[in-house]
Amino acid sequence: MDQQGLLYEDRFLESWAGPIITNPSTAIVELVANGWDAYATQVSITLPDAKANVPFSIVDNGKGMTLAEFQYIWRAMSYDRIAKFGTTTEPPSDVVGFPRPVFGKNGKGRFASFCFATEYTVTSRKDGEEFTVKVSRTPSNPLVLETIEHEIEGLTGHGTEIRGVGTIPQLSFSDEQARQLLGSRFLANPAFEVYVHDTRITFNDIPTESLSVVEVDIPGAGKATIHHIDARKADKSTKQHGIAWWVLNRAVGDCAWRSTDYSRILDGRSSEAKRYTFIVQADFLKAADAVKEDWSWFKDENPVWAKVRPIIQDKIRGIIADTTRDELNAKRQNVLDKIGPSVKTLGPLSKERVNAFVHEVVEKCPNFGEQEILQLSTILTKLEKTKSRFGLLDLLHVQASSDLDALHNILTEWTVGMAKIALDEIQTRLKLISELKAKVQVPGIDEVHELQPLFEKGLWMFGPQFESIEFTANRGMTTVIRDLFGVKGARGTLNRPDFVILPDSSVGFYACSSFDEEYNEAGVAHVIIVDLKTTGLALGSKEKEQVWKYVKELKKKGIITRSTKVDGFILGDQIEQGEGGVRTEDDDQVKIRPLRYDTILVRAERRMLNLHHKVKDAPFLLDQQMQLETFLNPQDVVQDSLLAEQ
Repeated sequence: MDQQGLLYEDRFLESWAGPIITNPSTAIVELVANGWDAYATQVSITLPDAKANVPFSIVDNGKGMTLAEFQYIWRAMSYDRIAKFGTTTEPPSDVVGFPRPVFGKNGKGRFASFCFATEYTVTSRKDGEEFTVKVSRTPSNPLVLETIEHEIEGLTGHGTEIRGVGTIPQLSFSDEQARQLLGSRFLANPAFEVYVHDTRITFNDIPTESLSVVEVDIPGAGKATIHHIDARKADKSTKQHGIAWWVLNRAVGDCAWRSTDYSRILDGRSSEAKRYTFIVQADFLKAADAVKEDWSWFKDENPVWAKVRPIIQDKIRGIIADTTRDELNAKRQNVLDKIGPSVKTLGPLSKERVNAFVHEVVEKCPNFGEQEILQLSTILTKLEKTKSRFGLLDLLHVQASSDLDALHNILTEWTVGMAKIALDEIQTRLKLISELKAKVQVPGIDEVHELQPLFEKGLWMFGPQFESIEFTANRGMTTVIRDLFGVKGARGTLNRPDFVILPDSSVGFYACSSFDEEYNEAGVAHVIIVDLKTTGLALGSKEKEQVWKYVKELKKKGIITRSTKVDGFILGDQIEQGEGGVRTEDDDQVKIRPLRYDTILVRAERRMLNLHHKVKDAPFLLDQQMQLETFLNPQDVVQDSLLAEQ
């Protein structure tokens, strides 16, 4: 059967781009964001009106595009704007300004015009070149481009115009709705003006329930005005949200949540970070010489700025608390109403604990939804009903008097909860050591299913630096390496997609994320590679080179960068003479260490203060030893059919 290319159903764009081309609210935000990313200072919108025969249009004075740039951007179905041009955009040559953080990243916003027009034209001018292209779609082709005009020299200026042609759709999306929506997201920078039907969007367009204005007196400095804009619904990211500082009606720096804002104001409240915008007007900071000469930010050493910032941050924190208090009270009451019938059956002290728990979770975990709090409260209610009072008495009855004295001392210095946390962690680690000690002695042990999962839980054995950082198995890295070796059909890969399975080893990749200044995930900060070799294979330079090959492949694929710290551990039962040292690469960012299994176990026991030997008769270890003996020495099974023949 001949295959002549991909086939598209009529619903392809609707399912791929989703609300960008089906929801006018999403579409208009995406289109204005495109103007922002093009470093426009002015965007003018005309919404379609089928009754008045008015087509849709949006015009910006941004950097524009050449025809070649347009054709690439519009045709690339998974266009990655950040990968090609970075997270910021520079101003056009005739515009003075700082780099702007970009709004879009996947290029889907270019399809938003289909929400307002069945077909549209794009006219753009850049570097003396101007073109007009008609964009349409058919049931079998989601994007058809037809060049109408193209001039390549003698033109000045820059910008882009999108104009709807063809059938004008009937939309229940008014000018007022557009002005309210855009006003809640694009007023933070006074140098970026948005117009709807020739009228500029201002604070007056934001409904009263979404805008509040508070004046703050700064002793000895002046008066600041805080405009609080509530988008009413958290966006996908913090872009276009945060704190914007205005001085003499000019933005100082970008609108963003900065590190001190998170620690002093938000305290982990990510939903508020994606929902609220605060515009602080403080003209007196110019007279106080607090603004840097290039207006990129304020002078950290300026005493007036040092005084103003914490006062404003505290005021904003109070505004957020006041705004969310009614919502939190409603959430709290709904949870208490739903668990009420169960709580009524509890004793007075249990009722008090459950009620206190609900109040504290709602207050200190504002990101928890009502359903999550309800589930937690229901669990607590059940625990209050089923406390093992008599079981505890039975355990105390069989203890020796010396053990009861020891228990008294423990409970004097520890809470039960603290002791349980510590003992659970100790028990988990001791059981891990015990299991590894038994399994590494087995010739031909299945390292994929029996050893690699244990090391996944035991990265702490490699050193204290891996204690405080959360590492998780990274399937993306595993896929890259698996494709490198072409071992898709190798043993175990279908059952254990977390590991790369090779003839003489299995490799696990564990990573922790890095974060940018806005606490958004921004890549990989640290990678651990655990390469478990089969017994009888001496570790040497060849095995170190293999791990370095993994690192180079991950860098080549863009999974990690030169700044990513990498620790590679190669484990086996023997090391070649003279090959026990650490191999370093990339200015010590990459370290590759060969280790014997018995060496890592000795380290693990010492890190646990040799407790494994001291508590080897503990019930949980004795029970585990019985399970391991069954695993390591399975009983022969005689089939019934063979018994019948004897």
